[in-house]
Amino acid sequence: MKEKNFLLSLKDKFLKILLYIIVRFFIFVSLYIFNLMDIFNKQQKVLADFILENNNIMPLSKLYSSEIKELAVAWAYYSGKIEGNTYTFVETENLLKDGITAPRRYEDAKELKNLYNTFIAEIDYINKGKNIEVIDEKLLFRLHTTLMQDLVSDEEKGVLRTRAVGITGTTYKPMNSHLDIRMKFSEILYEQDQISNPLERAIYLHCNIAKLQPFIDGNKRTSRLLESIVLMNEDIAPVFSTNEKDFKDYRNALVNFYETGNYEPYADYFLNRKIAFLQHFSNENLLEKLEEQNRPRGFKR
Repeated sequence: MKEKNFLLSLKDKFLKILLYIIVRFFIFVSLYIFNLMDIFNKQQKVLADFILENNNIMPLSKLYSSEIKELAVAWAYYSGKIEGNTYTFVETENLLKDGITAPRRYEDAKELKNLYNTFIAEIDYINKGKNIEVIDEKLLFRLHTTLMQDLVSDEEKGVLRTRAVGITGTTYKPMNSHLDIRMKFSEILYEQDQISNPLERAIYLHCNIAKLQPFIDGNKRTSRLLESIVLMNEDIAPVFSTNEKDFKDYRNALVNFYETGNYEPYADYFLNRKIAFLQHFSNENLLEKLEEQNRPRGFKR
């Protein structure tokens, strides 16, 4: 009986691996023959190209050390606030710059410190060290380990989960099978490597890692940092905000992706944040400049 059960289990695993190979084959066909890996719609492609062309307004490498630290504080606040962190922006600054803890939950302070320290380590490695982070399994496990320091057990840091998880505020339910998670995780990392546009790659990784929920906790924090690293690799400043409306827009767009697989709402949010960042450093009205560039020749207002 035990031998029979073992053989059935072996057969089941073999069939899943075979299915994975078939799926990968169809991914290859989609990518190279039908070119179905586009993340942006037509209008978003125009805006994305414009952002890349104008990144020289303020590339990451042009930021002063003091501005990098301000960016890291704002990014940590942004990422923590999306998770429901109770620290205000001023309290976050006091905590991360001066080590002054507010009378709030220990976990909130620890979460912000982990976000800040991991972000600073990555930006120093890429920006100061002139290095490129390779986007692979090893990187994701390392990021998760440092982001979740003292927030989850050592056994569940930097490893794919073996327990079920749920997401509040959505009808979407993440997959539970460890083998399915492992195969999807590998598939996402394989697919992202085929995307040449760094903005599309950042969005693809962010949305799909967050949707998969490969870890027991800290999935969105990991996916936001991964998105940022893809951008920093290309000398592009990460997406962040200190505006409550943006936090809400982010959540709504991500939930929409969970439930529909549609990238457009999150891509809109992402591109709007990127153009707003560049606009902050430009004397020109960038959206007017974009409109002017795309107006048919001979057309006058």
